[in-house]
Amino acid sequence: MASDPRAGMDAVESANRAALTKVRLVRPQWSGVAEARRALPLPDRTLLHAGPPFEDPRDPSPPILSSAVLCCLYEGWARNEEEAERLISTGQVRMLPAQSFSVVTPLAAVISPSTALAEISDAANPGHRCWSLLSSGSGPQIRFGSRDPAILERLYWRDRILAPALRKGLATRPVALLPLARLGLEAGDDLHAQTSHANTALCAAMPSTLPVEVVECLGNTPLFFLTLWMGACHLMLAAAAGEAGSSLVLALAGNGRRVGLRVAGDPACWHTRAAPVPEGPRISASAVPVSPMVGDSGVIDAFGLGAQAWRCCSGVAEALAPWWPNPAEASPDWLIGAHPLFEDLQLPIGLACHRVTADTDLPRVAIAMVGGDGRAGLLGRGLCVPPASLFLG
Repeated sequence: MASDPRAGMDAVESANRAALTKVRLVRPQWSGVAEARRALPLPDRTLLHAGPPFEDPRDPSPPILSSAVLCCLYEGWARNEEEAERLISTGQVRMLPAQSFSVVTPLAAVISPSTALAEISDAANPGHRCWSLLSSGSGPQIRFGSRDPAILERLYWRDRILAPALRKGLATRPVALLPLARLGLEAGDDLHAQTSHANTALCAAMPSTLPVEVVECLGNTPLFFLTLWMGACHLMLAAAAGEAGSSLVLALAGNGRRVGLRVAGDPACWHTRAAPVPEGPRISASAVPVSPMVGDSGVIDAFGLGAQAWRCCSGVAEALAPWWPNPAEASPDWLIGAHPLFEDLQLPIGLACHRVTADTDLPRVAIAMVGGDGRAGLLGRGLCVPPASLFLG
C-alpha cells in the first residue's frame, strides 16, 4: 500500500513547529571576546572559511585564497605570498569550514589561531554558544578577499587593541542582542545589508568605561553589529539542530564556488549546488568579475531577515530595486513561523526547505559583491538568488 504523501508532509510540518519552538527560546547575547586558538579545538596550522567544504581544500576560491594568504603572513607561517600559497596548495595549511566549529564568518574572511572572535551565548542556556568574527572596524577588511597589506595592520589592531578592551568591558556586562535587533528593524534596518540603527543602539548599550578609540571604532563602523547578529541567528537556528524530520534551514552559505545549506533534521550534511553570482550596484566602474556567493551571513536571511525583510525595509531595498523591483509583493510561504519580538512588525521567521518549489518566489540573500579575482576586494552591495534545486534536494 502506497504511503500517504499528506501524512509525510504533516510530519515535516510538525517537526518544524517543534524546531521553531526551540529557536524562539534562545536569548542571544554578546558575552565575550576570545582568540580562536583559545576558543576552538583548532588543529595545527588550520584556517577556517565560510560556506560548505571545498571539494579540494588545497584549491580554495580566489577571494578566500587571498584572505588565507594574508592569515599565513599574519601568523608568521610564511614570509611572502608565494610561500603562503605553497603551504595552502600542498595542504600544509588546512582549510576547513568555520561552521564545523560553531563559527560563522562574513564574506571571504578567514579565521586563523590569532583571530579575535565574538562569543555569542544563550542567556537562557549559557552552555549553548557559538562564535563569530570580531569586526576590525572601518578601513581595509579581510572579509573583502583582497591582498591589501594594510589589512594586516587592521588585524593587529583588532587583536591587540580592540579585542582586549571589549573583553574587559563584557566581562561583567553581556549585551542582549534581540532588543538591539528590534530597535534596528523599527528604524529600517534589514540586519544584513544595513545594521546602522542597531549598531547605534549597540554603542549606547556598551560600558561607558571603554577607551575612546574603541568607542570611536564602534560608532564609525555601521556594520559592526553585523557579525554579532550573524552569530545570534546561527545560535538561534542551531537550537533546532537534530529535530528529526525538520526541514528548517540552519545555514545558507557560499564558499565562492558552491552554495550550501544545512537543515535541522540532518545538521551535519551540506546540500550544495554551484554558487550563483550576486548582482547589484557597483562602487566604481570596475570590470572585475564578481565572485560567486561567498560568506556565512546568509544565516540572517535563512532566519527570515536580510533580503526576506525587504518587504518592510524599503529604504534598504531601494539601491537594489533594479535587481528586485517589488520585494513587497513577494509571498514567502516558506517562512513558516513568528518570533514574539518581531511578530507585530509582520516579519515571519524560519525558512523551511520543503515549502520551496520551482513555482514559488525563491528565497534571496542580501550579500555583498567581492572581486572574483581575489584582488579587487569589495565591489558593491549585492543580491543573490540561490537555485531552486538547492532547496528541492
